[in-house]
Amino acid sequence: MRHVHAWTVLATAAGMSLMTAGILPIQSQEKPAAPKKPASHMNIFKQAKPDDYVGEKACVECHPEQAASFNKSPHASFVRDPHAPVSQQGCEACHGPGKPHMDHMDDEAQIPNYIFGYTKASGKDQAEACLRCHKDVMSEAHWRRTEHARAGIGCTACHSIHNPAVIKKPAAPTPITSANSLVSDVYVAKPDPKRLLKADEPALCGSCHPRVIGEFRQNFHHPVPEGRMVCSDCHDPHPTQASQKRIRPGRSMCVTCHADTAGPFAYEHDPVAGWTGEGCVECHRPHGSPNPRLLKLFSRGLCAQCHTDKLVNHNPGQTCWQGPCHVAPHGSNTDANLLSR
Repeated sequence: MRHVHAWTVLATAAGMSLMTAGILPIQSQEKPAAPKKPASHMNIFKQAKPDDYVGEKACVECHPEQAASFNKSPHASFVRDPHAPVSQQGCEACHGPGKPHMDHMDDEAQIPNYIFGYTKASGKDQAEACLRCHKDVMSEAHWRRTEHARAGIGCTACHSIHNPAVIKKPAAPTPITSANSLVSDVYVAKPDPKRLLKADEPALCGSCHPRVIGEFRQNFHHPVPEGRMVCSDCHDPHPTQASQKRIRPGRSMCVTCHADTAGPFAYEHDPVAGWTGEGCVECHRPHGSPNPRLLKLFSRGLCAQCHTDKLVNHNPGQTCWQGPCHVAPHGSNTDANLLSR
């Protein structure tokens, strides 16, 4: 027992010596915890208190240009509703409460942590912030399943919260990289931008899909360069169950304009009817082609991809769909070999 007591005394003395030397931490020497910063941009909204909202006038003092452009935005009439909750009024409706931002004005490094800036926010945070009001467009869970969400593209890649007309366009085409950047025109004829888009749809979509812009410059194309169609006539950037009534996949979308090919026919052509292959794009290129009728290949080579038994020895020197041959490639009501309509 004497030996155990002696070892206890020695261990206690050794521990005190290490603490004195600074090797072991002493509880009383710990520094006070730093103020808690928002873990993400969205915490600016989630941690806000009613007293944190200071009103739009406080913002205008430092941001007069942004306030002037916002006055011309469709958003302005909504966020200036006096009956709306304070969290949905003025600049703070989109950027979060102003008081934490103003309290950290002396520390430039901390300013971005206490205001929601769309230029530095991730695509996910941007979508969450916008969908707080735009629930009629889609739910947050639905947005996460879209191709744009998987690519990390947020709302401000295409839309401007303020008025896009007051933002100066660059002289040369540039990809969209921030909330204030725009792309130059890609076609002479273009419809006016809608839905607070930063540019007309072909220029905007083409900044990420340049290959498609090149396809529309082929000799045969859908009339997008002429300004008679836009990308959203066939594609939906905000796909929802409701929008499927207007934007439908594959062949069902094509026949909304090309009704003469819709059928039903007494004698169907399998890929056109959707029984085999990829429907319309089995034979056609939807954006543009060097071949007439947007065909993938010219002449009999197109048909020979499936009908390998009908090659050079079958009616040589003619296209398959020229008379008096298969003049009804989409389907026929009179002939099983599609020799007549």
